[in-house]
Amino acid sequence: MSPTLPKPNLAEIAAKQGDDIDSRYHPSAAVRRQLNKVFPTHWSFLLGEIALYSFIVLVITGVYLTLFFDASMAEVTYNGVYQPLRGVEMSKAFASALDISFEVRGGLFVRQVHHWAALMFAAAIMVHLARIFFTGAFR
Repeated sequence: MSPTLPKPNLAEIAAKQGDDIDSRYHPSAAVRRQLNKVFPTHWSFLLGEIALYSFIVLVITGVYLTLFFDASMAEVTYNGVYQPLRGVEMSKAFASALDISFEVRGGLFVRQVHHWAALMFAAAIMVHLARIFFTGAFR
């Protein structure tokens, strides 16, 4: 009977192949330089990313809210679940905004996330543009 050899670990094989490639082609120095460009060391460089992520949140929540919003300016009498405004004449757009807030599950939360993402986006863009201008990064 032959002795049973231990099964090679995939992580060890991948590590050995990575070391072989690095010793032959030396890509780690170039990758390290590129990673320093991709992930900058100063916090002010993240303002553009904050603006990007808040814009993505704006798009996602905006698409969700668009599914329920009616932008009509026709006058209607509100008969929704919000008691203090029952019987009040208002635009259909405002009535649909109230319906989103009170009748759509999670609607008020999505509206608030959309609102705060818009404020965050505007603030991040303003501060980002100020940093670009005052540091002369546009040159």
